[in-house]
Amino acid sequence: MSRPAMPGFQLPPAAIDWLIGPTPQRVLTLSGSSLPRLLQRAGHAVWAIDKAPHIARSLATTGRVTAVAAQAESLPFDPCVFDVVASHQVFHLYAPGLVLSEMARVLRPGGRAAASYLVRDDSVPWVRRLVALVQSVDPDAMAGAYGADALDELRHSKYFPTFQQRSFRHWVPATRDGVLGMVGGLAVVQGMAEAERGAFLAEVGALYDDAAPGADDLQLPYTLLCVRAEVDHAELTAPIEVDDDGLVIPL
Repeated sequence: MSRPAMPGFQLPPAAIDWLIGPTPQRVLTLSGSSLPRLLQRAGHAVWAIDKAPHIARSLATTGRVTAVAAQAESLPFDPCVFDVVASHQVFHLYAPGLVLSEMARVLRPGGRAAASYLVRDDSVPWVRRLVALVQSVDPDAMAGAYGADALDELRHSKYFPTFQQRSFRHWVPATRDGVLGMVGGLAVVQGMAEAERGAFLAEVGALYDDAAPGADDLQLPYTLLCVRAEVDHAELTAPIEVDDDGLVIPL
């Protein structure tokens, strides 16, 4: 399964503070290169994993993110080393029965899991018309299959009993050329005869012009769904205890 695109990727500062914390934290990010860079710029100490070696290498070259090629279901870190384990737009790609216990294991007592998804808001009239038009030729296009339903696995996890959710508004600039390029790039549109493709894209352009007469500054509305949940080590198969002498893992 491929990772969903992250249009205009940015998290509002308020969302970062809510998900990660307003003060510097030790954060592990699961997959992708945008989130670790964003959190590093926000002042957090960031470790990142990605199963693709080239992504891990690209992060490592920045010198500001500690990156490792690894899978989220088998984290190559000692127990209790991170304040937050975070992901954006990828949580549905993992096997919940494996990744949740691994996230719990590497979190310190009182640490949290944090996850977010950017979901397009189709309630805005011009967006709803655009989706309907595009789906008239490709029912699977712009379908909004973001994977956010996977957050229910975190909501009901015994390792993370304290669950909170919050939403933030996010707008992505959508120029006329950008919308035409997005629609024109669809395989079904590229496969049309030239005259048919031209007529269809003209219809898309007319829809845009009707929504923004004389302007080129429409925005695609998104909702940023954010969840956070505090870890409870009591449910781990090998309970983790931390005392004054250091870390103890009963076997």
